[in-house]
Amino acid sequence: MSATGAVTTLSGPDKARFVRAMFDAIARRYDLINRLMTGGRDGAWRRRAVDAVYPEAVRVAIDLGAGTGDLSFALARAAPWARVLSLDFAGEMLRLEDAKRRRFGLQRQVQPVLGDAMAVPLVSGTADAIVSAFTLRNVADVPTVLRECHRALRPGGRLAVLELTPVRTPVFRALFRLYFHRLVPVLGGWISGRDYAYRYLPQSVQGFPPADQLREMLLEAGFDRASYRRLAAGTVALHVGEKLPQRGKSGGEGLTILPAAAVRPLVVHQVTERKAWNDRLARLPNAHGMQTWEWGDLRQATGWATRRLLFERGGTAVAGAAVQRRAGISYCPKGPALDYADTVLLGQVLERLAEDTRRQRSIVLTVEPEAEAVDGTAVAALRRAGYRPSRTQLQSRSTVLVNLSQDEDTLLRGMSATWRRYVGRAERDGVRIRRGTDADVRTFYDLYVLTAERDGFVPRPRDYMERLWRSLAPSGTVDLFLAEVEGRAEAGLLPMRFGARAWYLYGASSSVAQKARAPYLLQWHAMRWARRQGCQVYDMWGAPDDPLDETDPLAGVYYFKRGFGGRHVRWVGPYDFVVSPVLYHLWNGARPRLLAALRALRPPPRPPVPAP
Repeated sequence: MSATGAVTTLSGPDKARFVRAMFDAIARRYDLINRLMTGGRDGAWRRRAVDAVYPEAVRVAIDLGAGTGDLSFALARAAPWARVLSLDFAGEMLRLEDAKRRRFGLQRQVQPVLGDAMAVPLVSGTADAIVSAFTLRNVADVPTVLRECHRALRPGGRLAVLELTPVRTPVFRALFRLYFHRLVPVLGGWISGRDYAYRYLPQSVQGFPPADQLREMLLEAGFDRASYRRLAAGTVALHVGEKLPQRGKSGGEGLTILPAAAVRPLVVHQVTERKAWNDRLARLPNAHGMQTWEWGDLRQATGWATRRLLFERGGTAVAGAAVQRRAGISYCPKGPALDYADTVLLGQVLERLAEDTRRQRSIVLTVEPEAEAVDGTAVAALRRAGYRPSRTQLQSRSTVLVNLSQDEDTLLRGMSATWRRYVGRAERDGVRIRRGTDADVRTFYDLYVLTAERDGFVPRPRDYMERLWRSLAPSGTVDLFLAEVEGRAEAGLLPMRFGARAWYLYGASSSVAQKARAPYLLQWHAMRWARRQGCQVYDMWGAPDDPLDETDPLAGVYYFKRGFGGRHVRWVGPYDFVVSPVLYHLWNGARPRLLAALRALRPPPRPPVPAP
């Protein structure tokens, strides 16, 4: 910096020293000036950057040049199970960030790290996402930073960069120059007391590559896909890069030439016969009991009409989707069923389902593929097909899966020692497990209500449980097991099975059953039953999204389930394809509030009149 305070051209170590000292000097007023300069819009830009890295699939992320942490906090809120490394080389900025994260209660998720973007302190292939806001202009060597980002990302990981960029429109460029080069330095200098910092700001934009050149730099750094979008009337650019698992043959403009099998036409037809649908569905990867014909019958009683769509390639069924529809809302529970590792097929099926949703004139289609969230490729396929994370949680996003392909002795050894002891104790104390009949459904339901009262959850209505049994039990899709203590049914378990998988749907127990450890023996019996039916996996259905969060309402449930030797799994969860944004907004927002208001206006029910 010259004696007059004008910023000279700096590079390499000199630029790094200048930038570090500058940000330390303006740290206390940095947030205030940002809000004033952007009219408060910088928060919305950061949320766009967070959305661009698909936060629902992020476990480990880096915020390069985190400053006071606003982008780190936005990412942590969008991905509450993620760990965010907040990297910056200005110690005063990080000190302020640390105070903010404590105030926001984000100490567990966000970790401030003093370091340099030129050498990201993370093992190669570790990060699911890297984000950065208004940092690249300030680094000594942009290509080096981009190569570091590529190195640190895992295959399938994404990079999102917010940066100021030269304005293209001549008229607006002149107006913006007046604001940015004249007003901002005066305003920033007056508030911060460091006028040289805000003279450096417009100079740094002038010397920075425009948006199209930065995109080329991303490609040169090794990113397989790179794009950008201009924001704020073209003054800000959001660049996104993706590191693909494998680089295919380029077809130009980032396209990949697909293998011949993948480009063969996908034929879709509706199946209208129960046996034909169930037989084909059972042979598909990731087939779920909620996609069966019988489950559609169950839902029909509440007004949902189900269409069963089979996807074939070369005469072979490769995917299936049972799509329910009611009042303009379409829903594919726990589907579609297919091999989620085949992201080409997944993308094609999602696109065909979207087309079908438009033809059916639905407002929205919600899908729930049971792909693991740790595999970001399924999330990427959903996003590219135009689906977005749903605002509504329909089924449990996380679960515990027990591998039934092992022999029974190995399964027992996989349990915790305490759980094995409880199973043995229940057997020795004479707890008897028997298969339930139609007449036992009422007994099970009474135990279920008792369990709801004890554990504080709202039980399903009796008629729902009875309809479930009538719809699914005749085909063997669900079964019922009761645990008797001294000849009396004190606990019950209602499992579902289909194809190679079984699910723990509902359980119930009295205090007598708990004292006798009957629920532990019931679960062991259900696992053995599922294994004899040819199932490879026992899904215990329901767990906290973050298994380490002891404050989660499901933490106690998870403690019980994990003792059976399973592994915690978080699915990608529900995604929506929105056909009508206005009606979708009304459905998700205004409608529930209106119904709640109407319920509040209703007079309270009259107490029952005592019988004479």
